[in-house]
Amino acid sequence: MSRVAFLFLGFILPLICFSLLTELCWSQDCGVSVAFHPSQPDTTKIQDKWLAWDKAEHLGVSALFSGTLYSVFHDFYNNDRKSSIYLSSSLTFSLGLGKEFYDRRTPRNKFSYKDLVADILGIGIGLLIATR
Repeated sequence: MSRVAFLFLGFILPLICFSLLTELCWSQDCGVSVAFHPSQPDTTKIQDKWLAWDKAEHLGVSALFSGTLYSVFHDFYNNDRKSSIYLSSSLTFSLGLGKEFYDRRTPRNKFSYKDLVADILGIGIGLLIATR
């Protein structure tokens, strides 16, 4: 499989599917009642610290997902090492990115680049453990 196919299947396609599902869910309200009015100013500031429990969760879940997906792609589907790394890291990153887009749409949450950094570090740690 070519590099473009890996990029499409591992990163772009899951991101498109997740974006469409969240957009469909939010457009039909999905039974979620949200008491949030954008016209009213929100005076509370959302804190996003570098060292927080949320970042540890992002790191741990990303490490678990990337390591598990690498093992599945490499051992179960018999892909070579390089393609398994591409697929597992891009799929895990697209899940983390989709989660941040989801957070952006919920009240009192925001898109966090710090969470994405924790996801990337977790992907690296998971792949380091899985490939040894």
